[in-house]
Amino acid sequence: MSLTVDLQPSSESLDSHNTRAQRHPPSGISVLVVGGGPAGVYAALECWRKEHHVSIVERNPVARTQGDFFNTTPHVIEHIRTNWSELGEEKERIAEGSWVSYHRVNGQLMSGPEPFDWKKAGIEDDGSPAPARMYRHNRPKFLGMLISQLERLGIRNEYGCRVVDCCENAQKAGIVLDDDRRLEADVVVAADGIGSKSHRLVNGQEIRARGSGLAGPRAAFPVQAICDDEELNKHFGILDSRHPHFQMWIRPGVHMSMLRTNDINNGAATESWNESVDADSAFQYVSAVKDFSEYAKRLIRASPEGGIVDWKIMWRDPQPVIISPLGRVVQGLEDAIYLASCLGLGGKDNNQRATKIHNRLRFERVSCCQKVGFINQARRDTRDVELDPSMIKSEHGRWMWRHDPESYPYNNYSRALDHLQNGAPFQNTNTPPGHTHEPWSVDYLMGRVEQGLPVEFDGGWS
Repeated sequence: MSLTVDLQPSSESLDSHNTRAQRHPPSGISVLVVGGGPAGVYAALECWRKEHHVSIVERNPVARTQGDFFNTTPHVIEHIRTNWSELGEEKERIAEGSWVSYHRVNGQLMSGPEPFDWKKAGIEDDGSPAPARMYRHNRPKFLGMLISQLERLGIRNEYGCRVVDCCENAQKAGIVLDDDRRLEADVVVAADGIGSKSHRLVNGQEIRARGSGLAGPRAAFPVQAICDDEELNKHFGILDSRHPHFQMWIRPGVHMSMLRTNDINNGAATESWNESVDADSAFQYVSAVKDFSEYAKRLIRASPEGGIVDWKIMWRDPQPVIISPLGRVVQGLEDAIYLASCLGLGGKDNNQRATKIHNRLRFERVSCCQKVGFINQARRDTRDVELDPSMIKSEHGRWMWRHDPESYPYNNYSRALDHLQNGAPFQNTNTPPGHTHEPWSVDYLMGRVEQGLPVEFDGGWS
């Protein structure tokens, strides 16, 4: 079983060949996106919608991805539904609306199965219901959906392009390929992941992810591998409601997650895509764990040969600057919506100003989102979770999932510009209410955890 999935996108997969997205007036801005993963492709789609001239280069020789599942937050789901209605319809069809249950490592149920709880009270302050669904997407299907849209719109996506360097001058940004070709655009979006060749230009050095000290095997395989085992099929089955079942098993220092879907998936996700392990090696992670469930051990044994990846969990320090010195190369790991809007607001002659404003609008929010991930992980690794099982559940405040990334740049661009040009006061409002940003690093947070000190939020993070 391969860990890599070659995609077969089809322009016939949605209801219409003609997108229903509303485009803006032509901007005259050319954008070159490096990287054909979900972030890069969605950045290209948003640039097309804002009427920039956009193209993509991708290092793989064909449309290809490596991974299994990822979650999408409600504000992104709402943006797709509102601005790409046909993609919204397809997304509803392919997303897994999993229910979640929480267990100790011996299999004892702590909570659930239940819909994913974005807000424990279940309602917003104005009385409206909070989101009650986890949108868990199969990565190959999700990316295939986006690439199909690229093809329908005629957006160029050139495969087999390995970037070796990024460059810029006052007029243009550019990339250098391994065949010595040079491609130029007004703005280059580097959405090519951890090993991006933009780091030297943007950051002055390579930016390395920091090991968390946590590692574990990860696998995705057809359900037939366990169907002949009655006990496995029972404990890791589809719920009576027909919802896919996502189980989290936990004790301090040990996490195990299982998802049984209504579909068959192939592949595995990791930050080091080519390091697979066999089931015996993966089994060693749990064999020494006291009271670890025997039928969960059998599930690991059932993994097909070559289907397990040694997935090392990595942390990255927040990067306050993601633009090059002249502002023409932007690292695009997220914020596709902000960037396309800022470029349009700045206009053809103000690309460099627009990317600086984009950087100003996005950094504090991204830093907060990173911190949420770290704190949720740290909470589960304390012994308090044995006393208070609710601590096993992730917390995601309404500031995160009620955010409107479409309107935010339009409402704040001019004030951010006044701040950058004239020093006028400016405070982002896309972070937790009452939050005051202070620089932090992964080493600092991990040091607090190791000393037994709390890692807490300030402001209204709920």
